[in-house]
Amino acid sequence: MSEFCAEHDRSTRLQAQVQEALAGAQPLGIVGSGSRASLGLVPAGASLSVADHRGVIDYQPDELVIRARAGTRLIELEHLLASHGQRFAADIPVPTAESTLGGAIACGWDGPARSLGVSLRDTVLGCRLVNGRGEIVNFGGQVMKNVAGYDLSRLQAGALGTLGVILDVSLRLAPLPEKQVTRAFAVRREELEDWWPRCRELRPLLSASCWRDGQLYLRLSGRAGALDQVLPSMGGDDIAFDWKALRDLRSDFFGATGLACLFLPPRTPMAIQEGETLLDWEGARIWVRGGNHPELQRAVQDAGGFLRVLRGEAVPPVVAAPDWHRRLKQAFDPRGIFNPAIFSDQFGGGGEH
Repeated sequence: MSEFCAEHDRSTRLQAQVQEALAGAQPLGIVGSGSRASLGLVPAGASLSVADHRGVIDYQPDELVIRARAGTRLIELEHLLASHGQRFAADIPVPTAESTLGGAIACGWDGPARSLGVSLRDTVLGCRLVNGRGEIVNFGGQVMKNVAGYDLSRLQAGALGTLGVILDVSLRLAPLPEKQVTRAFAVRREELEDWWPRCRELRPLLSASCWRDGQLYLRLSGRAGALDQVLPSMGGDDIAFDWKALRDLRSDFFGATGLACLFLPPRTPMAIQEGETLLDWEGARIWVRGGNHPELQRAVQDAGGFLRVLRGEAVPPVVAAPDWHRRLKQAFDPRGIFNPAIFSDQFGGGGEH
C-alpha cells in the first residue's frame, strides 16, 4: 500500500549495534517502550532500543495478513485494522498506549479469549530478526500458505528477547464480530467445575470468560442472527464489562503490589488459601493478588502447572531450562548476549554458553 514507507526502518543500525556488542562481548538488554516493565521483565546490560524501528511494511486485508516493524505501537495497528473491519486473530494485551508489537511478541502473553481462540504464537506467520551472530535472518512468510520456517517464527513468541532482536513480524488477522454481548451469572467458586462444560457448549459464539468475586462473566461474539437465537435461552444479566481493561491488565484487580499468575492444565481444580483470585481461560489461568508466592509455586507445581510473578516476592524457576531450550539459545545466540539475566531468571538457564 502506498502509505507504507521505509522512513522508520532502523534494521541496519540495530544490526550494527549488535555487531558492536559482539566485538566487545557486551550483554544487550532489548527494550521497546518499557510498557511491560511492570510485568517484572526488566532486561539488564547495555540498552538496545527498537522503539524507533516502526511502521507497517505491508497490509493485505483480503489475505488477512499484516507485516509491521517491532517498534510499531499496537494501538495504531488496532486502529488501522478496525478501519478495515478487522482485528488481530489473537487476543493481544496492550498494557499502555505505547506498547509495541515487538514487546507483545517477545512477552507472548495472551488475553482472556485465549482458551476459546488461538494463541499469539499460532498467529505468527513470519519474522525477521538480528541473531546472536549479528546476522539479519528471515523465517516464515507473509501468507498462510508459505509455511517454510514457520516453527522458528513462532519460537519468538514468549522468548522474552533471548533469541534475537525482532525486526518485523507477519501476523494472521480475523474479521471483527458483527455483535458482542456480555452476560453475568452469580456463581460460587465451588460451582465453576460444573459451569465450564456448559460454557464449552456455547462455542464458537463464546469468545471469553472470567470469574471474580462470585460473578461469572461470559462474552459472546459473532453474527447478530446467531447471537439472537442463543441469548433468550441463556439466562443471566446483560452487563457492560470492560474486557479490554482485563485483557490489558489495567483493571483495578491488577494494581496490587503482589501479583502472580498460575497456569494450570485444563480442568485442574485448585484451592487458593491466601489472596484474591480472578480466573479466566475456563479456570486454566488464575490470577492471584496478595498471595504467598513460594506457597503458590509449590501448589501449582504439584498440579502440573507453573507460576509467573508479575509483582512482589520473586521465586526462582523450579527447574532449569531443558536441554532443547539451551541448544536453541546456543543456535540463535551462541555468545549469550541477548537479555542474559532474563534468560536466567525466567528459564533457569545461564547467559554464557
